[in-house]
Amino acid sequence: MLQITPVSDRSDLRAFIELPNRIYVGQQGFEPPLNMDRDMLLNPRRSAFWKHGRVKYWLAMRDGLPVGRISAQIDPNMPVGIEPGAGMFGCLDAIDDAEVVRLLVETAEQWLVAEGCTSIFGPCTLDMNDEPGLLVEGADQPAMTLCPWHPPYIGPHLERCGYERLRDLHNWKLELASATQLTTEGRKRMSDRIPGLTSRIPDRGSYARDIAILCDVYNDGWRNHWGFIPLAPVDLDGLDVLMKWLVAPEAFRIIELDGEPVAVMLLIPNLFELTAGLSPSPGALGWMRLAWRAMTHRFRSGRIIVVGLVSRLQGTVVGAAIAALMVDELVTSQTVLKGEWVEAGWVLENNTALIPILERFGFQRNKTFRIFGKTLQGAARAPAMEARP
Repeated sequence: MLQITPVSDRSDLRAFIELPNRIYVGQQGFEPPLNMDRDMLLNPRRSAFWKHGRVKYWLAMRDGLPVGRISAQIDPNMPVGIEPGAGMFGCLDAIDDAEVVRLLVETAEQWLVAEGCTSIFGPCTLDMNDEPGLLVEGADQPAMTLCPWHPPYIGPHLERCGYERLRDLHNWKLELASATQLTTEGRKRMSDRIPGLTSRIPDRGSYARDIAILCDVYNDGWRNHWGFIPLAPVDLDGLDVLMKWLVAPEAFRIIELDGEPVAVMLLIPNLFELTAGLSPSPGALGWMRLAWRAMTHRFRSGRIIVVGLVSRLQGTVVGAAIAALMVDELVTSQTVLKGEWVEAGWVLENNTALIPILERFGFQRNKTFRIFGKTLQGAARAPAMEARP
């Protein structure tokens, strides 16, 4: 018998967090994340989202065993391009069973309607600044930090529930051995055209200040783009610790023009390299192995999670040159550090400013994350999900 039950205690929450590791084990491309990592994203006592949004979790149970899960979220910080009154769904994971997915989705929809929502979009874990989108292409690609993984059958099941594509978000992969870089002469020529331009690697003792700068530049540069919600230092809690211990200093760059920050870029290592082969809940020996890897491991891959250029320079020759120089510096530093590949993501499907720069350096699209949407039946009104261009 199939039942949808709300998550109501710690035991339920543990089952909710561990469900993907239970039902996806052995599927090609799936790498189980640490339960501790998932707990930081989803536990009400630890998750940054719960500090400003409302969330409800459910499990699908069959014969006493969890076979699916879903969340519904309401956030006062509405993403750009989404009409007021929209709610979110997320954490959609299930066995290959259309009825399981349907009942989970209907349960989330009913809760959002009762809360006054008129439309729904997602999936997001738990918002657009965490892990947005359903993986619809690239499930067989190597796992990457803070990128959701879904089996190919979830998308079709969701579409049968009346959901339509809103936007696609892409990850772009660069094999560093075949990267196209600027020549020394080309770098000098670009730099000479922009007097007062400097590139700074933040000091380890000033991460709090520099993370605040990163957020300010990112927010200014992306505030008019679809899907944007402001990024605050609290959303990056724990990043300073990660950066001090695992992130090479060269992976964080702040570009300044006449002393003013105008561009930022941050790459974090692919933490799946550390956890490969370990249990999602390591025992004492597992934690010892993880600690040893953290102290000795040389990362081969990483992900560009933040890139931003202030709005006043977007669409200008100077802005394009700064973006190209910033990517070139990152590629050069990762090559020197003996990295093998990096991913940039997520990148909106229609980002006509960034995509040509990525292609110029040899990045190739390798993953697609889809945001779906639907008008909610029984809602007081039915606005369009987004103002389409």
